[in-house]
Amino acid sequence: MADLFASLVQARRVHRRAFVDPGVFAQEMAKIFSATWVYLGHESELAVPGSYKATTMGTQPVLLTRDVESGRLHGLVNACRHRGLPLAEDHSCGKKRYLVCPYHGWTFDLAGRLVGVPMRDRQSSDFDESSLGLIKIPLLDSYRGFIFGSLNSAAPSLIDHLGAASPFLDLFADLSPSGKIRVESGVTKYKFKGNWKQQVENSMDGYHPGLVHQSFFEDVLKSRIGRGMSFIVGPESPAKNASLGNGHALIDFRMFDRKAMLGASKPKSEIDWHDKVRARFADRAGYADEVIACNGGDGFNLLIYPNLVLINNQIRVIHPVSFDSTEVFAYPVTLEDVAPEINTHRLRAHEDFYGPASFGAPDDIEMFQRQWDGMLRATSMEWLCYDRGLDQETPLGDVGRESHVSDETAQRGVWRRWAELMAAPTVEDVSLPEVLV
Repeated sequence: MADLFASLVQARRVHRRAFVDPGVFAQEMAKIFSATWVYLGHESELAVPGSYKATTMGTQPVLLTRDVESGRLHGLVNACRHRGLPLAEDHSCGKKRYLVCPYHGWTFDLAGRLVGVPMRDRQSSDFDESSLGLIKIPLLDSYRGFIFGSLNSAAPSLIDHLGAASPFLDLFADLSPSGKIRVESGVTKYKFKGNWKQQVENSMDGYHPGLVHQSFFEDVLKSRIGRGMSFIVGPESPAKNASLGNGHALIDFRMFDRKAMLGASKPKSEIDWHDKVRARFADRAGYADEVIACNGGDGFNLLIYPNLVLINNQIRVIHPVSFDSTEVFAYPVTLEDVAPEINTHRLRAHEDFYGPASFGAPDDIEMFQRQWDGMLRATSMEWLCYDRGLDQETPLGDVGRESHVSDETAQRGVWRRWAELMAAPTVEDVSLPEVLV
């Protein structure tokens, strides 16, 4: 089976089966989403004890909770130990002291312990509540407030997984004078008929914007900054497309200021905000200017493989539903310790390109639908081409590579990691319960 997966990915091409085969999808859930670190949420979404967030690791339902007694974060499988019902609806969030199964009333606290069973005296004599707590996610960790979990107890540490991508999480968070961002302004959701890897690829694709988003580049952008497509993604653009190792990838726009692309003019309170950032990093020469120039995710598109993307002011989370269905949640991010108009501007910028009636996201969703239709129907077209920029790549750090923004260096890096994970042995202890005491 491993040889089959390896044969679907070659140096300059990928077989269509990697997208359209339900059997491949099933193996991805076991070998990728159950074997490596997956992004689950942000600490600000669970700021107070009693908070919970229901999300997914691949197709497996999970809960992030902050328990009432200790205030600790927990990662739990979202399934009652009695009959398997979800204790919270997928992608719901809120505050509660207990998780109660709607079927028979089994009750769990937010640390996952079973604390209540209706008509307890009818259970068998060896019934043991302590052995029937919710299944615990083996590994849970966070970096700069970004919470990740892994169902593989043998996975490398989170910091090793992040590798060369972690400095970009720093740049994203350090734009806040306190160093902390907030995910509290709602979410833009969309669902498309297609495979999750289409959204992964698109998020790191600097080749399509000039055509797919032509109306924005040639009409809107020119009115805002006096320049069109070539300035950003054309042949003379200095922007880069890069692979960072471990499947992580980057479109690097840091060499020019993109802030005027989205939304209205800069707020007057921007000077005070930037002065606070410079004061915080007074002992790190040049770092504050780098942070400010990035303006959060304006300076780059970052993929943390397999399911997290940072773009502009947005945390984008990719949720595979089935081989032919994908949900995407885009959370606009606000900053602590800045004037209210700064965050208002950030929200308007998010709506401008990524909202349901925006200049960008609807275009991409249309392309996903057309691509999926083509891959399903054109069965005689077996291989997809991934050779753009292959001969122009240069080394980046210890394991990365980079080339022109319109090249496919990032996508090749993603597929190398995909093939590596899919060829590995399936993790055996992924689903074993851990008794909560």
